[in-house]
Amino acid sequence: MNPSVARRPIPWGLIFGAWTAYGVVQAAEGFINYQIRGTPVLWWQPLLAQLPQAFVWALATPGIMWLGRRFPIVGPRWPQHVALHLLISVSFVFLQDVGYAYHISNIWPSPRPVMAMALQLFVVWALSDGMLYWMVLVVTYAVDHYRRFRERELTAAQLETQLAQADLQALKMQLQPHFLYNALHTIGSLVRTGDRENAVRVVAGLGGLLRLVLDHAAQQEVPLKQELDFIRSYLEIEQIRFRDRLQVTIQAEPDVLDAKVPHLILQPLVENAIRHGIAPHLFASKVTVAARRTSSRLELVVRDDGPGTGVGDTARPGIGLSNTRARLTRLYGDDFGLAVENAAGGGLEARLELPFALAPVDWVGEA
Repeated sequence: MNPSVARRPIPWGLIFGAWTAYGVVQAAEGFINYQIRGTPVLWWQPLLAQLPQAFVWALATPGIMWLGRRFPIVGPRWPQHVALHLLISVSFVFLQDVGYAYHISNIWPSPRPVMAMALQLFVVWALSDGMLYWMVLVVTYAVDHYRRFRERELTAAQLETQLAQADLQALKMQLQPHFLYNALHTIGSLVRTGDRENAVRVVAGLGGLLRLVLDHAAQQEVPLKQELDFIRSYLEIEQIRFRDRLQVTIQAEPDVLDAKVPHLILQPLVENAIRHGIAPHLFASKVTVAARRTSSRLELVVRDDGPGTGVGDTARPGIGLSNTRARLTRLYGDDFGLAVENAAGGGLEARLELPFALAPVDWVGEA
């Protein structure tokens, strides 16, 4: 017997409602039969005869349900349990027929003894009334089976959600050490070249970035304006690293600032732009981050004006881009677009399309 099923409250309202309906139907059938036979009977008399019997079944139903769960008719001991239920059902039907015979003898007085009437009723109705007992058992098993099925479905869904969240968190945690490695590499380069002042600035900026990361470590999605604040801080560190070789422009329409986006979603795209468009070259280059709404979609674009990757080529995905695509798949299924390719006017462009949705109210306005 399933303990979670056994502890469920008894649905008395449903039980009495069902058996009352059964009693009314039986009374209507009896009234029609009396009319066909020409026996004078008042309309309420069949009700008075049948409803108490139906209420006895209603009161007995929880007990039958308990017996069905305590002695299931499936499993290794099913023959013994079936025999037990047969004995109980026959005994219960006989006792009920005795009570019914006594009851109707008060409604329609008869010289026949109550036990004789009860035996006659038992012979006539034993099979049909006994089926009511087994019907309760079958319904009990069906309801219990459905509840266990729904519980398994719910458990499986919860487990799938937990696994998905764990996967997302693992992917996100892979980005953070990767980003920290790049920042520390920048600090090391500045220290080796003797630029201690800028090294201190990068360390301070890195501390601010770490605060932003840790403040939202448990969140998979944040408002876009928070993500842009993070990117600004990140690009400030990169500008110290590349000096005059890196120019930054961030363009975001006001109506998209409160849209929710995956946390740290722009950083690998910006890093990719710097790696391909800035780092390999000595001339000044520009990185543009843009955000706008197109119908029901949020469009994020990260573009550099470097030489690109070659005619018709696309950027080779690194850990950042690979994790970005994996995170997006976990969050949105197929309902997103991500392309990193040569831009029409030169340079490399990463274009990300997401379903547009506003962040919850308690997110809006956070630092």
